[in-house]
Amino acid sequence: MSENAEEMQVTGKFQKGRSGNPKGKAKGTKNRATIFAETLLKDEVESICRRLIQEALTGNIQAIKMVLDRIFPSRRDCPITIELPKIQNSSHVLQAIGSITAAVGNGEISPSEGEALSRIIDVHVKAIEAHDCEKRLSKLEERKIQ
Repeated sequence: MSENAEEMQVTGKFQKGRSGNPKGKAKGTKNRATIFAETLLKDEVESICRRLIQEALTGNIQAIKMVLDRIFPSRRDCPITIELPKIQNSSHVLQAIGSITAAVGNGEISPSEGEALSRIIDVHVKAIEAHDCEKRLSKLEERKIQ
């Protein structure tokens, strides 16, 4: 009997608003289709791969694409280089955003890369603000204690 069977209602359904599996599926758990495919192809994977490579070597474009997609998958992000000032105050933030805007305008980086950099700067600014706020609060508390 399952652990949560006692929490079930008389009708056999779980209580309203309560999940039967609050932690969800465990990480790394394979679904049934994946397990079935792995079992089915367990002894054949090597021969299938060799055949696919042979097809690619004979000039089969689809086979070439399949081999290359598996060996060299397309990268989602690639590193970019852009000079930004060290951000310690609001004027540095304006300089950094200006540098990003200029780089996008000059075609040095893509608009999506510029947007990603701007979000990183925004997170950095929020961290600075939180740190400054904490310092000011500590000073006020010290004054109040004295």
